[in-house]
Amino acid sequence: MFQQRTAEGPAATAPGRRFPRVRSTLRVIWISLVVTSVFALVFVVSLLVTLPTSALREFATVPAQVTGLYGRIWDGQASLDGGYTLDWAIRPGQLLTGRAVFDATLAGPDTRLQGTLFATPWEIGANNVTGRAGPGLLGLLPGLALRDCTSRAVADVSVLSLSRSAAAAAGVISVDAGVCEDALQRDAPIPAMRLELSTQGNDAQAQLRDRDSELARLTVTGDRRAILRLEPEGAVLVPGLPTSGPVIVEYSF
Repeated sequence: MFQQRTAEGPAATAPGRRFPRVRSTLRVIWISLVVTSVFALVFVVSLLVTLPTSALREFATVPAQVTGLYGRIWDGQASLDGGYTLDWAIRPGQLLTGRAVFDATLAGPDTRLQGTLFATPWEIGANNVTGRAGPGLLGLLPGLALRDCTSRAVADVSVLSLSRSAAAAAGVISVDAGVCEDALQRDAPIPAMRLELSTQGNDAQAQLRDRDSELARLTVTGDRRAILRLEPEGAVLVPGLPTSGPVIVEYSF
């Protein structure tokens, strides 16, 4: 009769001895990748610390309203038309969490706005934007139908954000009454208004109202659509727009 015999000795234990060696090799590779990633992150952060803001012109389109760039990308300043400046400073610790967070201040002869800007691979936005905005800021926006306005605004916005599948907003911007000049150099009265920001599901809404009625409503949806509904009461404030009924404009972005 044939008898089956179990293998014994070094040949039987060789595979078992190889597995610890494989695990040890994988552990070394993993540690090496982690260390390399840390050094790469430190290098990128160091580059940001020392890179001057003027380098932005080399790899980004700088708006024509920007007349000068100073400091570093880490903390710098942009001078704008009309005597305005935009200062920013990054929070270094947030970079380790995958978030770029900046404290920013927009200031000028009639304006001082402060807030926090943030960006991740999936979301951009602003938090705690407060302060006053003067009519001179409108000069930074080309092509406006109205100019030389006298109204001022006060902002108290807790959040504005846009992610891959959702938009959010919360806060209030109050605008006092004033006068603007239209393209024919005629006076265009501006009533006191209130812009109310809110979130409905995955959509952000901005509702512009005067004392008596709704003037306009802007909805930014989570699926990347912007829908503007301008009521006749709001259309009368913009020269050239029809006032017989609501004007609705929708576009994807």
